[in-house]
Amino acid sequence: MAREHGSRFRLTMYDRIIGRYRWPSLLLTFMLLGLWYAVSEQMVEWPRPPADRFLLAGGLVALAYALFAWVGPVTSYVQPRKDHVRLQTPIYRIKISYRRVMNTRTIELGRLFPPSSLSRGQRRLLGPLAGRTGVVLDLDELPIRRIVMRLFLNRFFFPPDSTGLVLVVDKWLELSKQLSGRIEVFRSARQARTRERLAQAIIPRESDTQPRK
Repeated sequence: MAREHGSRFRLTMYDRIIGRYRWPSLLLTFMLLGLWYAVSEQMVEWPRPPADRFLLAGGLVALAYALFAWVGPVTSYVQPRKDHVRLQTPIYRIKISYRRVMNTRTIELGRLFPPSSLSRGQRRLLGPLAGRTGVVLDLDELPIRRIVMRLFLNRFFFPPDSTGLVLVVDKWLELSKQLSGRIEVFRSARQARTRERLAQAIIPRESDTQPRK
């Protein structure tokens, strides 16, 4: 019998999207804070105080984003649970009930997102992952409004041919197995509860039809 909570699978797509900004943001941090230090120590004369405060503020913002780019992907994962799928981003957690899941399938990302349908920047972003296999959850509807989900998820998290989510992880076969197993158990339990409720509703009616002595 499957465990109540499945494994946590790190989201490779999130790592690819956010991780590309790690070194640029870190370099920008060193540049801005280095220039601010040089100005504060009067090693250079531009920009003159109090304008140098903007260098400090910009450097701190760049540092915060650099930390986010390094730590954020590590905290992003998908996890099959007892009655739902947990999709964790660095900022927001999304729960997808198995009741919404119509189908699960696996497909190569290059086929799901043909290069001819992508812009140059999108092809460059997806390029290293085009040969990877993704797990697609086909849903009857998204758990929250798409416009809200797009604030936390890139367009490559959404299949272009259906309503649902694309999950790209290293161990995609294991994720697919854990999802299928838990969805099957969830559906079997729902059907059993439905049969039990129907049986309880029928029994009193049958007793009412018994002839009185």
